[in-house]
Amino acid sequence: MSTDSGGRTVDVDLERSVGSDPFRLLALACVAALIGSYVWVLREVTQVVGGTGSLLALVGTMILAATVLARAIRPRTATAAAIVVVVVGFAYYLEATGAGVGVALAASETILTDTAALATGLPLLRMVEAGLWTLGFAPGPAFLSWYLAVRGRYALAVIPGGAALLFLVLTGDAGTTVTLVGTVGAIGAIGLGELERRGGSIAQADLLAVVFAAIIVLSLSVTILPGEDGGATFSGGGDGTLEGTIDTAGEQSGISGQVDLSPEVRFTVESAERSYWRTGVYDRFAGDEWIRSGPLEEYDGSIDGPPGDPETVNQHVTAQTELGVLPGAAQQVELEGPPVRHAEVSAHGQPQPADTLVEGDEYVVKSAIVDPDPDELRATGTDYPDRVIDDSDYLQLPEDTSSEFEEYTAEVTADAETNYDAAVAIEQYLRSSKGYSLEVDQPSGNVAEEFLFEMDEGYCVYFATSMVQMLRAEEIPARYATGYTSGQEIDDGEYVVRGLDAHAWVEVYFPDHGWVAFEPTPGDAREDEHNDRLEEAREDGHDGVDIEESEDVPISDNEDEDAESDDEEPNESDDDGQVDDDGPDDTEPDGTDDRANVDDDTGDDGASADDGGDDGFDPREVVTITREQLAIGLLALVGLAAGVRRTGATRRARREFRLYWHGRRSDPDEDARRAYRRLERLLAREYRPRRRGESSRQYISALSAEDPVDPRAERVARCYERATYGGGVDRETADAAINAVDELARERVPILDRF
Repeated sequence: MSTDSGGRTVDVDLERSVGSDPFRLLALACVAALIGSYVWVLREVTQVVGGTGSLLALVGTMILAATVLARAIRPRTATAAAIVVVVVGFAYYLEATGAGVGVALAASETILTDTAALATGLPLLRMVEAGLWTLGFAPGPAFLSWYLAVRGRYALAVIPGGAALLFLVLTGDAGTTVTLVGTVGAIGAIGLGELERRGGSIAQADLLAVVFAAIIVLSLSVTILPGEDGGATFSGGGDGTLEGTIDTAGEQSGISGQVDLSPEVRFTVESAERSYWRTGVYDRFAGDEWIRSGPLEEYDGSIDGPPGDPETVNQHVTAQTELGVLPGAAQQVELEGPPVRHAEVSAHGQPQPADTLVEGDEYVVKSAIVDPDPDELRATGTDYPDRVIDDSDYLQLPEDTSSEFEEYTAEVTADAETNYDAAVAIEQYLRSSKGYSLEVDQPSGNVAEEFLFEMDEGYCVYFATSMVQMLRAEEIPARYATGYTSGQEIDDGEYVVRGLDAHAWVEVYFPDHGWVAFEPTPGDAREDEHNDRLEEAREDGHDGVDIEESEDVPISDNEDEDAESDDEEPNESDDDGQVDDDGPDDTEPDGTDDRANVDDDTGDDGASADDGGDDGFDPREVVTITREQLAIGLLALVGLAAGVRRTGATRRARREFRLYWHGRRSDPDEDARRAYRRLERLLAREYRPRRRGESSRQYISALSAEDPVDPRAERVARCYERATYGGGVDRETADAAINAVDELARERVPILDRF
């Protein structure tokens, strides 16, 4: 035993080893699990942006330092040291993000803004320097938690680690499993520490189980907090559609398996030039999804455009359904109209609406069109601005990207002399080597690698993702873009855009020109399935497939010819391979996108034409229970059982049941005595309990003196006396006593009396 600076007894002998007691060893293991749970979350972040080795080394160093210093410094000093570690880490983060520490107010505002945004559901990967943020966040709680655990302060030890885990739950980065592990570790540390203090007694095990289960449920419930952008990201596509996968979350674009398409009209565009209508730009690849990093800023009347003096074009966009996006040709530079007055702009120059657009909303987009000659792009060189190379993730590859992926990409681009030639080589390789299909299974690993090495076919999301990652492996800045192809041209310069036209493509940066679009997805299969789905939807009378102006407009007669041309020479006619040169004009003559429908697709009700369902219910669907749900259910049952035992509910319920239901035994005397005990409980409720030393006869007489007692009670009492002190009772007398008590009990519960 020893004392701390306040003279209080410390419940651990600092001279003994960390693992000298089994309960102590288990408690320390639980604290390690708690620390490991939030470090695991941060590790997943750094695996995307780089720095996993630094993170693990830093946390390991903090654990080692805490183990050594637990015998040398006091808790107050350790707390101060942890605070210093956090301050130093975030000071470095502020310097890296450009806020600096020289101006304290600006630095504080940056930290508070980032922290508040994170705590309301902003994923860590949205932060500009997410890797550095994790290095500032991780070491302080790890040091303090382990230090307190080594000193035997288990309850205090879970506070820093628990707070760190809770914060990551609020950001949405900590999933159910890791939250469960961390919570189990926290409660286990407290419970095992209590067992150590009590010398191994488990008298409080039921209480610990109740608290444990309650905290599990509460900790998991906070994952329902909404994210930052959850309110205005609906683009019309339902769950299971390509739209729903790529464009219903402003900061994330998913990669799923088999998807459907919706033939419903989303918006119309009046434009002098055909184009892809971009709605999202994403820079960070997490292996199974795309993330948009950086904050949103309020639109101030203009958006930075590409370098030089490119041609501009105006588009008049009219929403035909609810939209949580602002479609427009890239690069949007100006917006006009009521729906865009409070629009926000991402760090990548893509506008987002502050509120959901409704049917009939109109706005005008002015876009700067990047349409350079291929020879110009070959001559651009690699003199990239800092905002493209140093201040972005346009070269980011997940840390687990294999050397085989990089080597294979190098083989594909071996004959390329310029970055433009490399981009065209990758684009043409993907278009010619992979088939197009919406009926694919989502791979479990890195989607880009799985598609390149293991999959024979996919849809636009897979083609675009692989091309971006292959370009980055060649150190060519690239990003992932989502939106819609041009749609069906129903009049000169007027386009109807449907859910069928949702699409993903690639943008590559070239100095002096800016972002140039490339199309790695083969267009012929897209067009065929688009046409088939549109025709079938019209024939089946799907709602919302056309507007009044498009009802009698057939699919373009020249689309097959254009598609054939695109298939034979996807990029060689002008040796370009970019959307701006041949994509909207040749690859997508009628706005067909890369996807065709798996089913006849869904309208508003989500039921396919093939199965004819009205409500989308499939009796063949089987409800599955995940391992996480099963584990949570078992924990809830354990907590419920422990709570029942702790509160004595089972015992009370048993006694209450026996009050109204006697049962039968073979011994009449025992039945008579049991009937009287039931009678006593009834009388105690109605009058008062029998006093110590008061006989059964005296008890009944005393109660009758105040208020006459039912004569049946007196007969039961006399039966009890004969069974206990006399010669006993026969079966008939015992049954009469039992029936009398049954009647008295049930008369006091009217519903039982009726039965």
